Amino acid sequence: MVMKRLFLVFPFLCGIFFLFGCTSLPALSVQPESPEVLLVNVTPLDATMFEQRLQVDLRVRNPNDFDLEVTGLDFTLHLNDQRLARGLTNKASTIPRLGDAVISVETTTSTLDVIRQLLQLSQRQEVSYQVDGILYAQGAKLPFKNKGVLLDTNEISGSSPGS
Repeated sequence: MVMKRLFLVFPFLCGIFFLFGCTSLPALSVQPESPEVLLVNVTPLDATMFEQRLQVDLRVRNPNDFDLEVTGLDFTLHLNDQRLARGLTNKASTIPRLGDAVISVETTTSTLDVIRQLLQLSQRQEVSYQVDGILYAQGAKLPFKNKGVLLDTNEISGSSPGS
């Protein structure tokens, strides 16, 4: 008789312990939303005949209602639809909840690619960029992609495209 009651109570107790265990792990059930990543600045550093070092500053906006503990960043930067550089960093930083922070990454590109970009600047009306990659945060890989216009020569010269 005692054995029969034990068989009836045991599944019930297991279910209760399982539910208590699930409620104590809320962080595992929350998947962070991908951040918005904007290009802030590109600063030339030292250069050699074959290689150009750049510092790329990216503004990372956190749309989540909790801080993002960033453990790494892997991105590719395109200017005028041509790849300029790829950046990697494993520097840890914290992006505040519903806030933003600038992450600076030193990267290397080909000097020939930089010269090619400079030569094309005189032929184009605008300088556009695209930055895409993965932000590593709290055990998650958060992909991002953003594009925009850095410089519109029509706005600087005061001319319109139709004139």
